[in-house]
Amino acid sequence: MEAAYILRRKNGQSLYLSPYVDPTTADKWDEGKPIRWFASTGLTTQEKDTALFIIYKQIERGVDRWIQDKRYIPRLLISAFVFLVLYFFFSLAVRDPIPVIDELIIGLIGALLTANYLAKRDKKGDLAMKRKMLLKQNASRAEHEIESKLTSYEKFLDECGSLEGIDLADRISQLDDRKLPNLTNKNEKVDTLLHSHVKINEKFLDQRFSEYKKLKLKGKLDESFSAKLVKLGVQGDLDLPLLALLVTTMK
Repeated sequence: MEAAYILRRKNGQSLYLSPYVDPTTADKWDEGKPIRWFASTGLTTQEKDTALFIIYKQIERGVDRWIQDKRYIPRLLISAFVFLVLYFFFSLAVRDPIPVIDELIIGLIGALLTANYLAKRDKKGDLAMKRKMLLKQNASRAEHEIESKLTSYEKFLDECGSLEGIDLADRISQLDDRKLPNLTNKNEKVDTLLHSHVKINEKFLDQRFSEYKKLKLKGKLDESFSAKLVKLGVQGDLDLPLLALLVTTMK
């Protein structure tokens, strides 16, 4: 069974953590493996629709990536062949004052256009379309189950969201004895999917998290980092409660 999770937030959008979030793992996706969505309480119709919409988008992206990787060598060989044909044709058939340069440019353009055409064709090919259909059919049969322990994650996010930005930034930066709220009932699978979700969908947040880890490793978490977090939080560029959750679930 593939487990997926929904974390609801009072201040902010709910988090939909799906096992299909990382397109680089698409070659390992099993079209027949049951999917089950877990939430702290029963799902509304809108939440079910949103969960299905998100997982459909992830399947599209993942299978496109998978077919591109699968067809990489044939695409490369065909593009290289087109380049050579164009290069030698224009080298022999067309006389110009600057030899080689024009032929190289024409060959490269032809190879790039060919590669782009083949990539688009592969995405719409029978193999990719069939796999997308099987995965989506499986996703549409997903079951929904209540997992009350997820309330610990939701409570953590809500408590962090209720803190003043300066206070929360100082706690993340570990400037004094004040600590982040306690996260009970940790779930390793939730933590793994959460970090994958942020890495794929929240690039800016992931960069700040990477910066945090580097500074912590060097023992250089200080007032300037806290001030930076406050500024980004005030500007609305950084989700501080979610960063706090990443810090708390960091391995």
